[in-house]
Order: sequence, then C-alpha cells, then structure tokens
Amino acid sequence: MSVQLSRLADASMTVAVSRSAPGDLAAGVETKLRRIDAVRGVESVDLRGIRPGLNDLTVDVEATLAVDADGDADATALEAAFDDAFGVSDVSVAAVRSVPPDPADGAAADAL
Repeated sequence: MSVQLSRLADASMTVAVSRSAPGDLAAGVETKLRRIDAVRGVESVDLRGIRPGLNDLTVDVEATLAVDADGDADATALEAAFDDAFGVSDVSVAAVRSVPPDPADGAAADAL
C-alpha cells in the first residue's frame, strides 16, 4: 500500500456570505468554501477586505484549500471549479502543491 499525497491550493477569491449565516464571518467563509465539490477541507483563511451589501457581506479572501488528490492538478481547472460555486467569484489560484500526509493522522502507519 502506498502513501497518497494530499494537494493544497493557494487561492484568492471573493466570497459572498449571508448576513444571517450562523457564526462569525470567517466561519461563514469556511462553510461556503467547504461546499465546493473540489474542496476536501479548508486549511487556512485570511480575510483581506469586506464590502457590505443589502443581504450579504462580500469578503476578499486568501485561502489554502485541501483539494481532491484525484482531480485536475491544473490551477486553471481549479479556478474554474471554485468560480462555479455559488457566491464565489474573482478566483485566482496562485499555486497547487502536493504534500505528504501528516503522520499524526495515522495514514503513514496504515501504509506500512
């Protein structure tokens, strides 16, 4: 059995978060990003700017996202996948990189 590398994408984007979303603004952004099909998890989110609207808040975000290891590694394909998500726009993927699994997850032990 082999150890499968995870992939991380560093991206900047604009995310619309409903004013009635539960939790704080960062939690609302993370929830929206986790709903994207290509995203397996949100590693980090850095809120860079906010513009209030009538029903939502538009947030400029820099994020590191764990993405599907079997999906397209191409930054352009990930940009399209992120940009297709409802409430996500102006997507720019700066880098996509593979990282080894964290030994604390037990994945490395399973591979032995």
